[in-house]
Amino acid sequence: MPKRNKQSFLHGALILSFAAILTKIIGALLFKIPLQNINMTAYGYFTLAFNIYVPIYTVSTAGFPIAVSRMVSHSLTLGRYRDIKIIHKVANKVFLITGSVGTLLMILSAFIYPSFVKMENARLAMLVMAPSVLFCCLLTSYRGVYEGSRNMIPTAISQIVEAVGKLIFGISLAAGALYLGQWQFSHGQVVYGIVAESSEQALEYSLPYIAAGGMFGVTAGSFFSFAYLVLFYRRNGSGITRQELENAPKPKRPNVIFRSLLRFAIPVALGTLATQLTTLIDAISFQKCLAIVIEKNGNILREIYSQVISAGKVNDLNGFLTGTRDAALTYVNLVPNITLSLGISALPVITSAWALNDRVQLRRMVSNVLRITLLISLPSGIGLSVLAKPILKMFYDPFVVQVAGPQLEVLGISVVFICLVAPINAMLQAMGRADVPAKIVLVGGAVKLFLNIVLVLNPRINVIGSAYSTVACYTIMVILSFVFLKRIMGMKLRWRSIFLKPLFATVCCSTAAWAVNGILSRFVSNSISVLSAISVAVFVYIWALLSIRAVKREDVLMLPKGQKIAQILEKYDWIG
Repeated sequence: MPKRNKQSFLHGALILSFAAILTKIIGALLFKIPLQNINMTAYGYFTLAFNIYVPIYTVSTAGFPIAVSRMVSHSLTLGRYRDIKIIHKVANKVFLITGSVGTLLMILSAFIYPSFVKMENARLAMLVMAPSVLFCCLLTSYRGVYEGSRNMIPTAISQIVEAVGKLIFGISLAAGALYLGQWQFSHGQVVYGIVAESSEQALEYSLPYIAAGGMFGVTAGSFFSFAYLVLFYRRNGSGITRQELENAPKPKRPNVIFRSLLRFAIPVALGTLATQLTTLIDAISFQKCLAIVIEKNGNILREIYSQVISAGKVNDLNGFLTGTRDAALTYVNLVPNITLSLGISALPVITSAWALNDRVQLRRMVSNVLRITLLISLPSGIGLSVLAKPILKMFYDPFVVQVAGPQLEVLGISVVFICLVAPINAMLQAMGRADVPAKIVLVGGAVKLFLNIVLVLNPRINVIGSAYSTVACYTIMVILSFVFLKRIMGMKLRWRSIFLKPLFATVCCSTAAWAVNGILSRFVSNSISVLSAISVAVFVYIWALLSIRAVKREDVLMLPKGQKIAQILEKYDWIG
């Protein structure tokens, strides 16, 4: 049995962050954007299906991945190595049941939800995506074991495998569905069983199949990711050495392990249910309000989007606006997926510090997670707001930019707060207070629902109202999370190094990005201008951080080759 691969908090976070960046590049730039460019209305159907899939999948896992990770970490801390295999077996059985139920719920929802929001063409995409709920549930059991062991490599590789599978199958089948519809029309045949009188009608009849083709990529990707983890586990095991197993105490019985999983998973599940209920309410309320405002005030919306409609870019206004919303969210979700890795990587470390009552280590880890999260999220979020339209112009036609640009300008601000929520929740869960995130999410969800109804139903605001409600929702959630975190820890945090220094560097780099893009855009192409602005902003940000010594020596030491890097930075007095 190979020796356990145990990484430091930041080393593990870097591995997961690298995988998150790579999978997001594959998912956003190579999968979502080409799918959006195939047809934005079809992408709207894809988005609707995905908005139902995410809550069902997350509820199906019901807090067990975090419970598995925490229990594995706790068992390693106490030297109970034999318990880990039992934990994994119990988790596999639980996920098989919950994944099967989730798949059935997805199938049932496919016959109800599209009719409710008046987008029946999304039904096929939902049906095609249903099996991925089962595969994703099963693979999270394996990820939980490795994350609890502080070995993030299997999780990272499985994420990349999932993204590549989604890309290959999703784009191929979506493009194939579009081509098949065009071929059927050009050869005088019915298009997917319906007689088309024009090429526009042929495209309209192809849209459900284009969306379903893209959605099949999600199912294929989850299957291959699960298959990789199964093969990796059979070959390498959990990483516990034979000597550790021989010296470990007798394992607990499976029913005892199951009860322990439930004790921790239920509070986490309540938080998960609250989060996904909020997400589901947000998706349904937005979609329903948009359908109502189009039905009742369609003339006003057609006036607002007259240029887009007259250019023949809209097959279905509801689907198009839903697609532009997700186009903006595609960029917003890039960064939180990276900072989420900080919470995942920190969970076993904080669990260990909490179990051993190591207050110094606890405070250090919480401060590190918050500071590093803000070092990433502040420049990313504010940068998105500053360069929203120029960035979108690199990938979309002007009509999509016209609608999605203002949304991204607002949503960029929310990135800062969205990035903080997941790591703070992970830390609270590691401290045994999984109930707190549930309470906070319910408050944030209530704010989101109220503002969606008020803003999206206003025809002059419509789709951008969802962006404003997102900012308000996550701002309130972060404020409440900090209050609870401080109360539970019973310790003060150094906000100057955690927040003020990253904020100063962010103001410097955002100003530089805005100025460089504003000047260069008059003389060179948009792509060159944007890439130049981002490059200058990165340089200015690093310079600002080093000049005010915002990076700590302990941060650098957690990196691979951290000792050598720290010596170089200390030579120039660039780290605190």
